[in-house]
Parts: sequence; structure tokens; C-alpha cells
Amino acid sequence: MSNLMLGCEWPPIVDKRNIKLSAVLNMKQLFIPVEFDAEVDLMGSIFPGRMDGNDVDPCCVISMQAKVSRKLEYIEQGHLVNITDADVKAEWRRQSGGSGGLDMLNAYNEWRKTGWTITNGKLNAAKTKGCWSKFFPKPVPVSTAQHLDIHAFAALDDPDELRASIYYLHNGECAVMLYQKDIDQFNHSEPWHLTGNDGEKVGGHALDVPSFHADGSFDDWSWGKRQPMDEAWFMARKYDIFAAVDGR
Repeated sequence: MSNLMLGCEWPPIVDKRNIKLSAVLNMKQLFIPVEFDAEVDLMGSIFPGRMDGNDVDPCCVISMQAKVSRKLEYIEQGHLVNITDADVKAEWRRQSGGSGGLDMLNAYNEWRKTGWTITNGKLNAAKTKGCWSKFFPKPVPVSTAQHLDIHAFAALDDPDELRASIYYLHNGECAVMLYQKDIDQFNHSEPWHLTGNDGEKVGGHALDVPSFHADGSFDDWSWGKRQPMDEAWFMARKYDIFAAVDGR
């Protein structure tokens, strides 16, 4: 198994001025389906899994932003943009100085105020096989460098708000505190669930959450693969929940 680098700072920075999701979406009047996958809704299948260098550097916060950006830019541009490991590493180094993790709130503020750049990388067709038939006969390369930012972001309070943000905004993100039992479950391809025996606390991790299911569970992207997590586990482990709001 590849190295699993953790890089989401704990304790989180708290700012009561954060916009709440209720200021963006009226939760009392929303229809939320029992299950939804934001990536499948956009492209007809899940997006290609990318490690984003998170097996080498503690860059999970920027890796999470890269996965969200792929969805938001797909909506704006009509195709999947290529965000390379080098792009993620460069932005992580810019914010961290090349050592240690990042705070979620600080990283969202940087994403909104400054943004970051992806280079003119080419898509690897082998890694995207099966993800293009709905719209394109082959992968669309990034022709020029692009600047990625967001219009705003909102703080979320609970699983229902996370489901609403995934459905209406096509994204939802969280920071979770992982324990050794969680690492063991990931390495054995088991869904994240509580067992009553957590083991040692190992550190904070940032997750992109693209989908939810009728049984109440979610899928997140962690270290290059879709990782299921049930709602009880999510509530026990989460310490920050946000959603990006793009200018579209």
C-alpha cells in the first residue's frame, strides 16, 4: 500500500463570520434525492482517481481542492481539465512553505482570494478510459495554463447540508480526524465505520465528498480511490465541513 500522508491541521481555525449554507440555499424548501453522484451526473461515470502526490506530501487539502475544481471546471468548460501532481505540489508548497499540512479555512480563503494555477499538462488516456463516452470521443487536453479560484465558500453544519451541497452545488468537503482503525479499514478496502476500538489517533485528513446513497452513507475521495463512509462515522470524525460556491 502506498504511503498515506495526512495534512489537515488540527485544531481547526474557527471564524464565526463564515457564510452558512443556509445563506446560499433555503434548506426548508429544498428537494434532496435519496442518492446522488455529482461526478456521474456531470460525465456519466466517476472521474478518474488521482493520488495528487498525497502519497509523498501532506497535501490532502490541495488534493481535495483539485478534485472539487475538476467538477466545477467541468460545469464551466464542458470537459475534464487536467490537474497534475506537480500542480497540486506547487500550490501546497506555496501555502505551506514545503513542510506540514494546511488549515481548511485558511486554504479556502486562499482559494477564493488568490486562487492557483494549473499548467499545460496532457491527459493520460489510459487513466481516463471509460470516462469520456458520454460527451467526448477522447480526453480533451488543457491547451493553456489556467487560473483556478472560487467565488465564495460556505460552512456546513450537518449531513443533510452536505447532501444538499453535493446535489445543488456539485461539491461538499470535510476534514476528519483519522485513527489507526480507519487506516486499517482503508488498507483492507473496508468502508469507514465505527467499531468501538479506534486505536491511536493518527491525524487530520481532507476529503472531497462527491456522492451519497440511500442507506445514508457517503463516498469520499481519499488517496486516489473512492472510500465509502457511513453517517455515524462521518459525524464522529468530522471537524470542518465546507462547500465551494463558484461564479456560475
